[in-house]
Amino acid sequence: MVRRIGCTVAGLLLAAALTARANSTNAPATADDVKRETKEALAATKDYTAQQVKDFNKKAEAKFRKLGKKLDELKAKADKQTGQAKADLDKKVTEAQKKADELKPKLNELQAATSNAWAEVKTALDNDLKELEKALK
Repeated sequence: MVRRIGCTVAGLLLAAALTARANSTNAPATADDVKRETKEALAATKDYTAQQVKDFNKKAEAKFRKLGKKLDELKAKADKQTGQAKADLDKKVTEAQKKADELKPKLNELQAATSNAWAEVKTALDNDLKELEKALK
């Protein structure tokens, strides 16, 4: 999905840059103009994608911490209970703790995957830029 968003954003930025250039001057765009504007669009896309990844990771981490606090509150509540109420809450705590334990490595994988996804997007965009350069020669 990051790749599709990045490519779509890059395409839109490139189209906007070329349209703005066409509207601002009567001179036709040269291959160098297109290359420069494509590189600028790529840089803008990279910044945008990196910010989106950073924001998503931040939100995911905040949600994980918030759920961790709720789990701590449930544990404290279970400690104050007795009998069947304690048994029921202990069961709920155990299930919730298991899910939290499974989620933590996935959160770490998400952070690593976004970096890998970015590398994939960058590689694809670099390849697309090279193909465009070949087409313009």
